[in-house]
Amino acid sequence: MKHRFGLSVLACTSIVAIAAFSLAGGRVAKTTVHGIGWFNSFEDAKQEAKRTGKPILFLSMFGKLDEPMPCANARTLRATLFKDPEFKKLVTDEVIPAWEMVRAVPHITIDFGDGKKITRTARGNACMYLCNPDGKVVDAYPGIYTAKDFIPMVEESVKDLTKANADDVIAWHGKRGNFVRAVPSTLSKMAVESPTLNVMGARPSATITPPKATGDPRRDLFLRAARGVSDMSLNPMSPDQIAEFATGEPIAGRSPADVGQLILKADSQQNVNRMRAVIHLWLASEKTLLTPAEARDTVLETILKIPYKDPYFGLKEIEVPGTPN
Repeated sequence: MKHRFGLSVLACTSIVAIAAFSLAGGRVAKTTVHGIGWFNSFEDAKQEAKRTGKPILFLSMFGKLDEPMPCANARTLRATLFKDPEFKKLVTDEVIPAWEMVRAVPHITIDFGDGKKITRTARGNACMYLCNPDGKVVDAYPGIYTAKDFIPMVEESVKDLTKANADDVIAWHGKRGNFVRAVPSTLSKMAVESPTLNVMGARPSATITPPKATGDPRRDLFLRAARGVSDMSLNPMSPDQIAEFATGEPIAGRSPADVGQLILKADSQQNVNRMRAVIHLWLASEKTLLTPAEARDTVLETILKIPYKDPYFGLKEIEVPGTPN
């Protein structure tokens, strides 16, 4: 049985209703997804946060929130978590939702020559930052989460960190951080992207050089843990290999939708149980609170291994047998 979970549950975008609009007077632009209006401007979100006293949930992603094919993890969040009633309640009652595009996401198109084409994305990721009303990061949630995992985690941070000062935020994460040796990440993105790389005959590609030790014990502990985070979506794999790796369960007889849900839950649990530890170590190693822009290099390059400053996203040197450079 062929499992096309990467093309169904995890990459579904057709059910998403998206629109952009401006509010008269203040000219505050938002992008609406499933009835949730996300501020297009972080500065506008900060003004609303200061007015209401609520923190900001800031989605940083590759591609646009309102395009059919942004990065795979943004598509998955859009088709799953962002539709959940509890998530809608969270972003309506407790936080100010805002978003940004870091840069466009690469697209790979397979043209069958008879008018039929398949388009997939490669690289990219998504991270949600929880920021206090001053726009400083107090917590971060890279990757994919189910509502069951995400809502309690964010609500705890909203309660404890929204009004906390920098020292208390750093201490809060310091109490929760612990060293983890290996974090296989991006399992959902792997289900979408790795089969495309497998079809292309691509080899696993190198990403970026990890930062060197600093001599600061807390920072070096974080850097050691961050080196253990691996982007599994860079490994060309067949759908069956991906499902068995991600879920650890036999998939014979399961429907593609069931397999997709298993991968989604496994990805979420991996982020809660292992990636979360790395995030705590990172924020505990900072000397002060950062803005999302100041945090970007650490999250995208050091933790998630995305060479986002490279015009080719690290894909230029992929060797594809039988094709020109």
